[in-house]
Amino acid sequence: MTGPDLPGYLAPHAADLAALQRTVAHERWLAATGRDPGPAQDAARHPARLVDGSLVRTALDHGDLSLAHELVLWYFRTALAEPTRVLRAAQRTRTADVDGRALSHAELLAARRAAGSTAERERLSRAVTEVNARLDQERLRWLDQHAAAVHRLGFPSHGHLVRALHPDADGWVADAEDYLRRTRDDFLTRWRRWQERDGLAAPRLLDTRTVAERAGTLDDPLAAVAATVQEWGLSAALARITVDSAARAGKLTFSFCSPVDPPHDVRMSVSPGRALRDLPPLLHEFGHALHFTAGLAHPWDLWRIPTPLTEAVGFAVEHVVHQPPWQERRLGGPLSAEAADRLRFGREAVRRMIATSLCYEMAVHDGHRDPRGRYEELFGREFGITVSGTEAFNRLQAYLEGQPCYPLVYHQAYQLREPLWQHLVRQGGPYWWAGESAGDALLDLFAAVGRTAPADWSAAALQAPRSRA
Repeated sequence: MTGPDLPGYLAPHAADLAALQRTVAHERWLAATGRDPGPAQDAARHPARLVDGSLVRTALDHGDLSLAHELVLWYFRTALAEPTRVLRAAQRTRTADVDGRALSHAELLAARRAAGSTAERERLSRAVTEVNARLDQERLRWLDQHAAAVHRLGFPSHGHLVRALHPDADGWVADAEDYLRRTRDDFLTRWRRWQERDGLAAPRLLDTRTVAERAGTLDDPLAAVAATVQEWGLSAALARITVDSAARAGKLTFSFCSPVDPPHDVRMSVSPGRALRDLPPLLHEFGHALHFTAGLAHPWDLWRIPTPLTEAVGFAVEHVVHQPPWQERRLGGPLSAEAADRLRFGREAVRRMIATSLCYEMAVHDGHRDPRGRYEELFGREFGITVSGTEAFNRLQAYLEGQPCYPLVYHQAYQLREPLWQHLVRQGGPYWWAGESAGDALLDLFAAVGRTAPADWSAAALQAPRSRA
């Protein structure tokens, strides 16, 4: 059993790599949804050729960057299985007392988003800071283990590894800096207006989410999104998607999609809630889930697709939520101008967070002497508030657990969103998402993404960073 069109050095390992993906992704899914996956298994249980990094180096030597990116994920996820298990346990057990209840970090963040008053929000924010401080050493230990795994892979620093996987990384950092500079005044002006309107006297970084949270509520955002997806004529794909929407201690607060055994077994995790702001990320993750089921024939089909394109698929699909006709169809009427502005501002703030994170991460990966100070400087400038350096390693560790340089991938994906949306419009019209014809438009997009490179979609966007490198 070999992967079609995989290079000769990798094709004989395709079945074993797919089995590795099933095992590791399943265990990570259990841990990330707050369930105990059991004791972490040592990487030695897997064939050494799959997890010792040798295939990563071979793919890099051949210039197969998408494959190298996929292979390095499984290298880190097996190498760091035990440190990640220890960190997850700490995240579940380090709590702060709020009104007589012991709440974990994830529970505190969820409670703060739902806070009904400024005083309650402030009380929960202090508790979040307390728990973060108590998790600091665990995160630093995880980062030390990650650095050791980078060295075992043969790179003197993580910055060197990022540039091996993304040769145009420096150009993308310059592009992010340019984006932040061009949009800073407008963003900060609107952000200050929202602070005044919402009474955010001492705003924190994540209070941009509070603005979006106050767009309003919906009885069941997941049902509204699921109804849209069910209309698209991809019922066979939906049958392969498991959605975990339960509230559970230790569960990650953000929505995510995990291709455990694509196209047969894809998992989604969503946080239960009634906020309109949940709609875009929910549809984003369903976009991934449909891509990983209806758009693939084998696990290795996904390995060859550049990650910025898979993320751009999610961004394109989530754009449906911002269409007034969809709102009319699924929410009973178009959103008010204020609610629509709040949702857009929330997603723009996420994009700004990603661009700032890219600049911050690469500075740290290149050995910046004061990571906490750099974090405070960059995020304080881009969000116009006082930022605590206690969050610096929290953000760094969380991103590294997902990808070698997740902010870089996301920053690229934002620039690819519009070309992918226009492809859907060309295939199915401006309301491509309304009805079963959406399935054909999506299948065509999935096929096109599978046979193309990012530059085929947005040559101008991807050439500009390279010219600066």
